[in-house]
Amino acid sequence: MTPSRFPRDTQRSRVYRAETPLPSSPLPGLPACAAFADRVVGSLWWQARFPDLGLGDVPRFRPGNGARQAFFRVDDDGPTITLPRRYRTKGVVLHELAHWALHREPDLPHHGWTFARVLVDATLEFGGPERARALEDGFRAQRVRVGEPARPDPEGRPRYGCDERLHLGRGRELTVSWQPPGRLYAEHTTGTCVGFESTTAIVRLETCAGELVTIPASAVFAVEAARAPALHA
Repeated sequence: MTPSRFPRDTQRSRVYRAETPLPSSPLPGLPACAAFADRVVGSLWWQARFPDLGLGDVPRFRPGNGARQAFFRVDDDGPTITLPRRYRTKGVVLHELAHWALHREPDLPHHGWTFARVLVDATLEFGGPERARALEDGFRAQRVRVGEPARPDPEGRPRYGCDERLHLGRGRELTVSWQPPGRLYAEHTTGTCVGFESTTAIVRLETCAGELVTIPASAVFAVEAARAPALHA
């Protein structure tokens, strides 16, 4: 899904405020940070969710001498995570890996609903339930919106971001992939998102033929911008 402009990162400062007071789990140096990242990315949990990002793709860790904060970015020679000494903790590594997991999704805000959901889920898996509850409590206190849990597609892969993409996609032409209740097959419906019914339980799409299609939001597993039809000579 490619928006007309990059979505505003409205939750950024609230996410940072929620994470700052959390107990830290220090890692003794960059090699330990890299080893922890390898453990996360090499896990079945990660590979089920982000199969295109494997151990051979893990970002390089940089010391960040003089940097004021930790950050992820994609350099000319690949992705990197910069970790000044005070940020070498499991929580910060998970935060930056969540950015890496979503870096090919330019339609989503950097610290939006989907990012918050991925971070909560990763924290539960690799930091334990107590740490995950503390993170959720912090998000709640700072009014950080956390996306819905990942939804499995017909192949069983957990997919993130449907709810946020539908929210951001109002008034835009979308292709919505969904699995009708009780059916084994998926449907792909293209149309302009004109809103919701029953608060957000039903998605309403208007097709190019003017037909109004209603889709149960809980059945949706993927949302993307509709591709323009190919031009033939």
